[in-house]
Amino acid sequence: MKYKLFVSANQKELKVERFAVKEVINDNSVLRSYFDVFLFEDLPAKGKSALLTYLKNVADSDVYICIIGNNYGDKGKDNLSATEREFRHFLKSKSKGDIIAFIKGSSDEDKNRDSDTQNFLKTIKSSFIYKRFKNIDDLKTQILNSLISFLDDKGEFNKVSFDKAVRKDLGYDAIDEKAVKDFLQNRAIKLKVSIPDISIKNFLIDTLKVVKKENGNLHPTNTALLFFGKNPTEYISHHEIRIARFKGNTRLAMIDSQEIKGTIYKMLDDVENFFKRNTRLANKIVEFKRVDIPEYPYEAIREAIINAIAHRDYTRRGAPVMVSIFDDLVEVRNLGGLLPGLNIKKLEGNHVTRNETICNIFHETMDMERFGTGIGKMKKLMKEHGLSAPDLSEEGDFFVAKFYGPGEKILDLVSGIPEERQIDLKKLGLNERQIEALRLMVNEKKTMTNEMYQLVNKVSSRTALRDLKGLVGSGQIKTEGIGKGTKYMA
Repeated sequence: MKYKLFVSANQKELKVERFAVKEVINDNSVLRSYFDVFLFEDLPAKGKSALLTYLKNVADSDVYICIIGNNYGDKGKDNLSATEREFRHFLKSKSKGDIIAFIKGSSDEDKNRDSDTQNFLKTIKSSFIYKRFKNIDDLKTQILNSLISFLDDKGEFNKVSFDKAVRKDLGYDAIDEKAVKDFLQNRAIKLKVSIPDISIKNFLIDTLKVVKKENGNLHPTNTALLFFGKNPTEYISHHEIRIARFKGNTRLAMIDSQEIKGTIYKMLDDVENFFKRNTRLANKIVEFKRVDIPEYPYEAIREAIINAIAHRDYTRRGAPVMVSIFDDLVEVRNLGGLLPGLNIKKLEGNHVTRNETICNIFHETMDMERFGTGIGKMKKLMKEHGLSAPDLSEEGDFFVAKFYGPGEKILDLVSGIPEERQIDLKKLGLNERQIEALRLMVNEKKTMTNEMYQLVNKVSSRTALRDLKGLVGSGQIKTEGIGKGTKYMA
């Protein structure tokens, strides 16, 4: 089977880039056997309408390649450039077609593009996989990798599942051995075992079975690339997590966002950092302890993200794992509904996956159980935190996990906070006067002065000053101002 590929870009600004797509395919025997390229420039002069001609070719295509530069291009009667018109027509004609976008220049240069191009970019970036390139050679490399990845996703190279597919277009040099060493250290800690006395190559070949030897050459599987690749997204373009913090409970106003790429465990670390800086951490004094209260139990969210990575449908392009943080809700969404035989209401205790090898790697570090206990773990963590169990649903071809937060009742979540988030103030050497003052500053948001401390605790100015200095020295409060005008706050 041959796939028809349509190249769309501003003809004046990106002429060289347009022809680069065709050159990559014509120069590669594998790609040449799978793709027919449509370039408007190749059409002979005809009396037919140019608009009707290229829109018909858009509708007949299987793959739409869009290249975006600085200039939007001339607008037609519909107020659209040829590129955006082609893009919209492809979306309308081929709801399950593949869109591969390439953006010339870095993200820092986006603000210098004309306003129409910036708006078009927002549409591309919000819903589709895209790559950036600096020059023609860079673009050609990106095109080659993306098209090989496309063919692999379609099962043209292997009829086995995505995770077990061997990437014969790549050698062992695609593996980052440092990532494997980090994995082995993490595995040793989690399983309480020694790091195996075996070479990294043999560990990948014989133990994890994610690198295969064929005709004397070593080739990584897709699973090897996802966990240990030097640059996984170069070869699996839709391997990405997009995470965003929105204002309110809709996606109308975005406060912060990040496109997270790389090896799976690095991505999980990056997601955690983003999540913690975009959710609240409250404090409360309870009896003689200061308690840190996170808005959500992050381990429950992490479990949902690992499930999304492990169970997503990698044969479907254009939809990365999506994590959305709202004012009182977190949503984790991945493409790939439940497999036949599974029931959304009876998932707990059932373990069926389309990506067995990916799950096996997670089992190696105990990030995933072999008995389908992940759903139960999420429910348990949320309930222990004082929150409702997550809401699990299917929305079309997507699996969605929703975690509802405490809203303004975050300070009521004290009972489920683990010991590691509690500071015993008496063990810090604080007396009952200091703890009471700290309670007023933390729980009631009071700003303390020496004079107020005297009134609250019925002590002298000297005692008040000594106690307040002790609180500052313990790291529990900070100061503002100097001398008699000094203010103390948590």
